[in-house]
Amino acid sequence: MTRIPTYAVPAVALIAAGVLLAPSAAVAPDIVERKQAVDQRLYGAEARLRAAIDRQAVLTSDLATINRRLRQVNARLAPLAARRDAAEQAHRLAEGTLAQVTRDLRFQQRQLKVATGRLKVQRQALVERLREIYRTEDDDPLLGLLQGGSLSELAGAASGIERATDRDRGMIEAVARYRNLTRDSAARIAVLQERAIEAEQRTERRAVAARAAARRLDVEQRVLRRTKRVRARMLATIKVDRNHIEDDTKELRDQSFALAKRIAEIQGVPYAEPSDVTPSAAGFTWPTSGQVSSGFGPRWGRMHQGIDVAAPTGRPITAAKSGKVIVAGSSGGYGNLVVIDHGGGLSTAYAHQSRIAVRVGQPVTQGGLIGFVGSTGFSTGPHLHFEVRVNGVARDPLPYL
Repeated sequence: MTRIPTYAVPAVALIAAGVLLAPSAAVAPDIVERKQAVDQRLYGAEARLRAAIDRQAVLTSDLATINRRLRQVNARLAPLAARRDAAEQAHRLAEGTLAQVTRDLRFQQRQLKVATGRLKVQRQALVERLREIYRTEDDDPLLGLLQGGSLSELAGAASGIERATDRDRGMIEAVARYRNLTRDSAARIAVLQERAIEAEQRTERRAVAARAAARRLDVEQRVLRRTKRVRARMLATIKVDRNHIEDDTKELRDQSFALAKRIAEIQGVPYAEPSDVTPSAAGFTWPTSGQVSSGFGPRWGRMHQGIDVAAPTGRPITAAKSGKVIVAGSSGGYGNLVVIDHGGGLSTAYAHQSRIAVRVGQPVTQGGLIGFVGSTGFSTGPHLHFEVRVNGVARDPLPYL
C-alpha cells in the first residue's frame, strides 16, 4: 500500500472518490453530498492557506530587506553623526575664537582712539606754547635773565625749560609710538578677525551639511523602523490567521478522509490510510500531499526516474529533507524545477511546479516551502514529479519516504 502523508488533502480522497463514488445503490446519497460539501469547504480553506503562506513569505522577505537596510543606515549614520558632532564642536570653537578676536579688535580700536585723542591734545598744547613763545618773544624769560639776572638764575631757568621741552617731546614720542603699536595691533587683529570669520563660515557650512545628511538618514531610519513595526504586526496577524486556517483545514481533511473511508467500506473496496508526518527511517518526509499516480521504473518504453504525486495546482511543495537549493528555474521537460543538495551525494528534485518559492543558494529546512504543484514542462496534468538521486543516479523514492 502506498504511504500517504498526514497532510494529504482531498486529492487522495477525490481521486479515490472518482472511483469510489461510482453509482452504487449501497452508497447513501447523503454521505456523497456531505463528502462533496466538505471537499468544497476544504478547497476554499486550502486556497486561503496558500494565500496566507504566500503573504507570510512576502512579509518575511520584506522584514529581512528592512532589517538589512536598517543595518546599512545605522552603519552610515554612526560615523556621520560623529562627523556632525565634530563639525558642530568646531563651529562652536570658531564662534568663540571669532568673538574673542572681535573683542580684542574693539579694545585696540578704543586704545587707538584714546591715543589719537591724547596726541591731538598734546600737539595742540605744543602749538599753543610755541605760538605763545613767539607772541611774547620780548618777555622771554631766558632773555630777561640774560639781560639782568645772574648766571645761576639763568642756568636754572634754562634747565627748567629744557626739562619741560624734553617732557613734551617724550610725551609726543610716547603717544606716537603707542599710536603706531596700537594701529599695528589693530591691523593684525583685523586680519585675524577676517580669518576667524572665514573659519566660522567654513565650519558652519560643514556643520550644516553634516546636520542635513544626518537628518536625512534619521528620517530614513525612522521610516524603516515604523515600516518594520507595521510589517511585524502584519506578520504576527498572518501567522495567527494561518494557524487558524491550518486548524480548520486539518479538521476538514479529517472529515473528508473519514467520509471517504466510510464510502470505501460501504462499497467494499480498499482504502489507503494517511500516515504521520514524522520523518521516515531514511530521514525523509513527503514533499506534498496526494496520491502516487505513477511509480519509479519503465514507463511508455523508457525509464521513469521518479514518482508522480497527483495533486491540484497550487498545492504547497515542501523540502523532503534539509539542504541547499542548487537548481531553481525552468528546465525543459521538467518545467519549473527545484533541486536540493542534501550532502553526501544525495539530492532530490521537484518538477512541474506552477511557481517556485526558493532561489539558488538558499538553505531550506525539512518541511520548508519550496514551491507549488503545477503542470509545467512535459506534463499531462497537475502533479509533482519527485526524484531521489545518489551521486547523480536516480533511485526509487518510495523506500526513502
